[in-house]
Amino acid sequence: MRVKFWGTRGSIPTPVTAEDCRIKIKHLLMNAKNVDLSDESAVEAYLAGRPIPEAMTFGGNTPCLEVTEGSSQLILDCGSGMQPLGRAMMHDIAPSRCINILQTHTHWDHIMGFPFFAPAYAATEIHIYGVHPNMRERFEQQMDRIHFPITMDEMRASITFHQLGAGEQLVLDPFTITNMGLHHPGGSYSYRIASGNRTFVYATDGEYKDPTAANLKPYAAFFKNADVLVFDTMYSTIEKVIEKENYGHSTPLIGMSMALSAGVKKLIFFHHDPESNDIQIAESYFDAKRYLAKRTADAENPLEIVLSYDGLEMDV
Repeated sequence: MRVKFWGTRGSIPTPVTAEDCRIKIKHLLMNAKNVDLSDESAVEAYLAGRPIPEAMTFGGNTPCLEVTEGSSQLILDCGSGMQPLGRAMMHDIAPSRCINILQTHTHWDHIMGFPFFAPAYAATEIHIYGVHPNMRERFEQQMDRIHFPITMDEMRASITFHQLGAGEQLVLDPFTITNMGLHHPGGSYSYRIASGNRTFVYATDGEYKDPTAANLKPYAAFFKNADVLVFDTMYSTIEKVIEKENYGHSTPLIGMSMALSAGVKKLIFFHHDPESNDIQIAESYFDAKRYLAKRTADAENPLEIVLSYDGLEMDV
């Protein structure tokens, strides 16, 4: 399996501001004293060697992931990252192509990209799977003419919604998929996706209000031995969780504790806070790395943590 992250922000699209961009450029230029700026390869090498997030941004699009296995594809969530994904797909879109989408829930940040999904305006077949009832109505409401100039009925694609049962297994060859509910306003569902001997878990928009071992046990069982776990780490500190209790999000600390107890191999920090800029997100990640290094100093197979960004690709 291969995963590409098309949108990694939570709540609302968050583009880099002009001031943030200017600060990045200033720092890069000030540290380029010995770089031949007329030599493209030298500039590329210099940029590649700069620490995050100096020469990059984590991005501003809301959640959308693409999971592929050979020619098979799954799309996870329809956030604003779905718009660039759709553009990329149009380069090799085949007539009557079948597109499968897994939906965690229908808060705006997770569906706002669908009206801008180019393949939906082509002769494609789209199947949207989710556990929530009335999925079609939820998608149609954001495309009512009060909110958007084009209705879903005007899309050329054949769009079918499939309601899953909580915990139901779904097979979309070559993927075997199960779901588990998370604590989130209105409910959200995580997905465990297996193909061959590899397992990928997508668990965004979840709050763990009582992070004791007993209460986390069902989640640890769902995450157990996953090769990759994408986890909601929206809030950098427990203090932020207390401040925004019942918003339905979590922290790097809780994510690492759960990943360690579940034997996860790689943990991906995801659903970045729109109130945090690139520097603050990176600082939270480096704090997590220092904590993890102390906690797992003697571990034979230490947990790997990765900070997601728009455009990140990895093999599972």
